[in-house]
Amino acid sequence: MKTSVRRVLLVLILCVIAFQGIAQNYIGLHKSEIQQKAPKAYSGFVFEKEVENGKKSFIKYVNSFDEQTLLFILDEKGYCTSISRMYNTWLFSQVKNELNKKYTKKDSLTWLEYSNNKVYEITLKKGEWYITVTTRPATK
Repeated sequence: MKTSVRRVLLVLILCVIAFQGIAQNYIGLHKSEIQQKAPKAYSGFVFEKEVENGKKSFIKYVNSFDEQTLLFILDEKGYCTSISRMYNTWLFSQVKNELNKKYTKKDSLTWLEYSNNKVYEITLKKGEWYITVTTRPATK
């Protein structure tokens, strides 16, 4: 009995950690602002690297405990244009349910976020080994 209670508690703790920061939207912020704010907003994530590649660059954070990756995609001036967060595939249903609760559903795997008079599109994609939640400005 104690073992099953511990498992339930562990799953609950992992879910809370997994969904921290899911609603954080850094699109439009400069990389220096992201580097200041992200460690506080995304508990458990640590800076791994910044890759500069001309017009498209990114800042990468990882959470080894939850096996998650967070990418802030940047333009040539260092401003965030989109955000991608990767999770283990076993979290697919939980992440989808969380997105259903927080955002307006557009279709089965796409949601809309309305923030500061702007609209952002959030997509959920399931791969073989991980799922990805990507946030970017909605196209008109």
